[in-house]
Amino acid sequence: MKNDRKRKPGRKTARKDGEPQASGSIIRLPAPAARPIQVKHLEAPPKFIRRERIHPRRILPRVIEGKEREFHSATRQVVFHPPRALTAIARAAADDLTLVTNTELAEPGRQQLASNVDEPSVAVNGQVVLYTGNWYAGVSADGGQTFQYIDPFTSFPDPANLGFCCDQSANYIAAIDTFVWLLQYGPKSGPEADNIQRLAFAKSADVVAGRWRLFDITTQSLGVPGRFLDFPDLAVGANSLYVTTNLFTPDGRSAGAAVVRIPVAGIDSGQVTAQPFISTDLNSFRVAQNSGSTAHFAAHVDTSTLRVFAWDENQGAPRPTDVGVARWITGNGYQSRTPDGRSWLDRADSRITGATLAGTELYFAWAVDAGSNQRPKPFVQIARIDSQNLTLLENINVFDPDSATCYGALSSNADNEVGISYMLGGGPRFPSHVVGILTGTRKDVIVAVGDRGPLPNPSNGSGEWGDYLTVRPIFPSRKLFAATGYTMNGKGDGSNRDATPRFVVFGRASDASAVQPMRKIPAKRPPTPPPTPPIPPGPLPPTPSADGGPITDVNTLPTVSPEVAQRIKAAAKLGAGPAPRQAAPKAKIPVPKVLDQPGTERWRVKTGQDPDRAKVGKNVIEGNDLGAGIVEATLEELTGLPRPPGVADPNQDAPLFQDARAGVTEITIWRIEATIIALKHEPDGDYHMVLQGASGAMMVAEIPTPTRQFVGDSPWLANIGGARHEVDDKLVKKLSPADFALLDNRLVPYGAVTFQPHLAADPELSFHTPPEGSGAIQPLFAVQITPTPARITGVGFFDRSHGVAGAAPNVIELHPVLKVEWL
Repeated sequence: MKNDRKRKPGRKTARKDGEPQASGSIIRLPAPAARPIQVKHLEAPPKFIRRERIHPRRILPRVIEGKEREFHSATRQVVFHPPRALTAIARAAADDLTLVTNTELAEPGRQQLASNVDEPSVAVNGQVVLYTGNWYAGVSADGGQTFQYIDPFTSFPDPANLGFCCDQSANYIAAIDTFVWLLQYGPKSGPEADNIQRLAFAKSADVVAGRWRLFDITTQSLGVPGRFLDFPDLAVGANSLYVTTNLFTPDGRSAGAAVVRIPVAGIDSGQVTAQPFISTDLNSFRVAQNSGSTAHFAAHVDTSTLRVFAWDENQGAPRPTDVGVARWITGNGYQSRTPDGRSWLDRADSRITGATLAGTELYFAWAVDAGSNQRPKPFVQIARIDSQNLTLLENINVFDPDSATCYGALSSNADNEVGISYMLGGGPRFPSHVVGILTGTRKDVIVAVGDRGPLPNPSNGSGEWGDYLTVRPIFPSRKLFAATGYTMNGKGDGSNRDATPRFVVFGRASDASAVQPMRKIPAKRPPTPPPTPPIPPGPLPPTPSADGGPITDVNTLPTVSPEVAQRIKAAAKLGAGPAPRQAAPKAKIPVPKVLDQPGTERWRVKTGQDPDRAKVGKNVIEGNDLGAGIVEATLEELTGLPRPPGVADPNQDAPLFQDARAGVTEITIWRIEATIIALKHEPDGDYHMVLQGASGAMMVAEIPTPTRQFVGDSPWLANIGGARHEVDDKLVKKLSPADFALLDNRLVPYGAVTFQPHLAADPELSFHTPPEGSGAIQPLFAVQITPTPARITGVGFFDRSHGVAGAAPNVIELHPVLKVEWL
């Protein structure tokens, strides 16, 4: 990166009247409850009816004009690159920016919880994702492919006269495997004062299980009674967590800002202590992400000076240094209009929205108004500073000649690359979400394009968009970045609360190809309450009242159109690259018993007793309802599907998915035409059919024993029974026990052994599935059959590799089979 000026030394500052005060004494935050608080995970967040205006917009003081500097900002025009899919990594240049995940969180907007000032935040460890925004929170256990939701209004008990609203932030402390979830609470009545910033802590497994411990930062504990805490943020250092917040008077005037340092060891032990640092003049401190043992944070002194603080973990107070930057133009609201003439930056101001430490370099980002550095549109300005001597290295502009850029969020990864997430809009574009990498080879990618801008605020006619976005490194590797953003898409419902949040994973192509999915998955997610009748009782997730519960008869379903089928296959990532190679079994298959018993490994998913069964066959893809129906495919297409995150390694157990479905494939009812070439009755009661496609490729289809003992309250019991009857009538009845011998407790044809069997089968023994409750024994058997073509309908399922006959390379199955038709 070329510097556009020589280094200028920073200037140490002496404290003046009204300048930042010395750090407060150590305070002890309230101890958590004896047990963690259990929260519910919901398929969709409940709609919250709120006031049109929560509180008047708190306007920060206008930053005073600074002197003109002898240097200007560098030219860093945004150059957009088309995103490369993860499957193209092998052909991509190592420094290309690659999108690994790009997930829409559609439900908050549908419930009018994701406003045009969405303020989304995120934290990620392996497959566990915590995502927050205005009025909602989400948790993913599959790396952000799908989300469940937490209601922040009701999940935690309210303090006296306080209720949740509305800012939230998320971060992750790798040293103690702890997610941090900050929720801002405000008064339910009376003046806007004496609120709290609530911290919720949870280990990765507890995030998935919905168990959180709470600690509250109050105005009294900070020594600022009568103030209102607003605009919070979180940053993690080597041994401390940092919380920042602005301070306001009850009538909305700025009263300064605070930084709160919390030792990580106390968070882990439950003995949480904190040390505040208060400024009565400066505001909007932003602590650099990924700080080491010295945290750096900054605020504007004037439009050409940053005051940068260094707070060593061994020191009681931070040390301030003034750093000159290229002069810029400020304002409370910037000028930018969308293609339909609407304003979208009337809310923007110059507060610092992004900060990070990359190696020995600090980056601080904020938005500046049009005319700065002689540019015609508002843009994101970044100061790159040497952290060792606090001197300016470079002024960076993130700008576009035709549109405004704003709300730049920053973070760094293990390679000291700096990732950015920001908004782009105005001129020819509606507000759109962009991610990029600032260091090395510069790349920027538009990951979500908006269809419209915000409606004017009914109270003042202003066009408002956002306060902050987030970008974080993904642990444990810290190679890739996770980013948040949002757009307004479709016709809209006229509420300004129907934005579409987005979870994005991105990074260099070389990093994305090297990082493997996390193999050790935390504990399974908690059960969700069953919906109301007519769905049978059981561990079902809540579903909308119009949904009607799980599909109970595949015969009533239409076949979706080829266009819809193609969209579903694309969502399941058909053609997204080679499937994992099947590894040989590591151990001999256990000796089966004559009497079969229900299985255990993901058994509820295999048989339709899992909480996700109500999603199966509905074809709701990324929030888009494509209509319930059967998806026609070929055996070759299914065996080419990639395994989803969380079950990506077929040789590893996936405890998190013991009772949960993984990806689009496992919530789709597929129909294929194939030839059945072998049939087994397994110890878990399944009919194991080996299918062969036109190319010779093979996969497995399984039909469970159609009894309550084996499939419980599965809504597909009747369909499973029908499929089993078809196989009995067509294939099993042709088998004669006299042609079989007993080998290792399984009946096999005489030709399957090379020695004289020690026991022949009883000629009177029946191979047919016995009626439920009959007490009859159906023996285990395995046999090659005359190739029989069939049309087979069933639910997609990714099994673990057991070395079974006919298994596909990706170990995909149709399990359970719901219908068999003979061709």
